Amino acid sequence: MKLNLLMCDQFPGILPPDIPSYEWMMQRVFTQADPATRHAVYQVWQGELPATVRPGEIYLISGSNADAYGSEPWVVALRQWVVSAYAAGALLAGICFGHQVIAQALGGLVQRSAKGWGTGIRTSVVTDDCAIGLLGSDRYELVYNHHDQVVRLPQGATLVSGSDFCPIESFSIGHQVATLQGHPEFSNAFITHWITHCAPDEPAELKRRALESLTTHENQGVRMARWLLHTLG
Repeated sequence: MKLNLLMCDQFPGILPPDIPSYEWMMQRVFTQADPATRHAVYQVWQGELPATVRPGEIYLISGSNADAYGSEPWVVALRQWVVSAYAAGALLAGICFGHQVIAQALGGLVQRSAKGWGTGIRTSVVTDDCAIGLLGSDRYELVYNHHDQVVRLPQGATLVSGSDFCPIESFSIGHQVATLQGHPEFSNAFITHWITHCAPDEPAELKRRALESLTTHENQGVRMARWLLHTLG
């Protein structure tokens, strides 16, 4: 399977020394999910987008510090690309910002949540029968790290999972679109580094609970990366 990684950030100054790049993190988890997966990388945040979409290939939009509803030229161009790629029948996947920007582009709505920053591992409840069949369960646990949330689904989308903190944590549109608010590519070591060193303005108690969640919950990143691939493949 060909997986086109549409990278929307490089997190400058945030990656620890043992992680060479954000795309390395993405390639690692999807290779673990399916060793036969081949990758191509596009630096969307630098204005690079696929000129054409190919049947049977997946186009996965990564996380980012940008806002899915933002007015930066590359974000506007990405939303426009999502609309045209979807119309052309492209298989689209999204993680965090990618989940949000696909929703926003296709007629949903993304907003800054009044609940604040959601980080650490939490349990999501799966409500879609197809996803339950693929996962073999109506629960999964995944790393989250976000301020914004999808608050309205695009027309024709199916809610896949949610939680009390974030009611729309995953959605699908047939076998053409599949998204996750969580981060299957984030390891416990990486999110520990992020919380400890890269969130100085967040409340200490919130960070403490987030770090505790890494020991009380299972990071099922590979499982959920495999779900994305299988849903679209």
